[in-house]
Amino acid sequence: MPDNVASYNGPLATGKLAKNGDANARQRAAERAQSAQSAINAAAANYPAPYRLQVVNEAKKRGLDPRLVLAIMKQESAFKPNAKSGSAARGLLQLTLDAAEKYAKRAGVNHLTEDSLYVPGISIAIGCEYLSQLSRMFAGLPEAIAASYNGGEDNVARWLARSNQNDEGVFASEVGFAESKDYMFKVMAFYRAYQQLYDANLKRR
Repeated sequence: MPDNVASYNGPLATGKLAKNGDANARQRAAERAQSAQSAINAAAANYPAPYRLQVVNEAKKRGLDPRLVLAIMKQESAFKPNAKSGSAARGLLQLTLDAAEKYAKRAGVNHLTEDSLYVPGISIAIGCEYLSQLSRMFAGLPEAIAASYNGGEDNVARWLARSNQNDEGVFASEVGFAESKDYMFKVMAFYRAYQQLYDANLKRR
């Protein structure tokens, strides 16, 4: 199984090889990891960190990794603040008005309209508040957070109940919606790249 920029299962396989007691397996794991790292570095331009200060501030005050927020934002809107989906989700983190209203006050937003969801600072604040709830619900497991952002908390709770939530690969196999599984795979590949390219303050390594 190849380990490349867009792969989800590839790095899991590399990690298992690295834990293998066999010296040859560990050597293969090191070579695979180095190859993937080189590919991510070569594609660094595809992983910008816009709205850095806002993302870091809103994420860190809620115990989130700003790099995961960027990975979700990249998948949701490709960093386009005026993005709008067919389901009327708006802004950088593609929030619907109904969903945003649940978290607006806790995010410090008192007057919310559909148009205000296009404001980067508002989208980031409310989106991070929502993500912080998902993180609390799912013990900080990035795969579950990403899957629930797309497929809903109730569904992810059910999928987790059928799996070992400490094993990322097992949880991924239980994700029951093809769209949510594809979404999770993409977000996790983006997250891996952001972790390699940026530190926790979104400063380029």
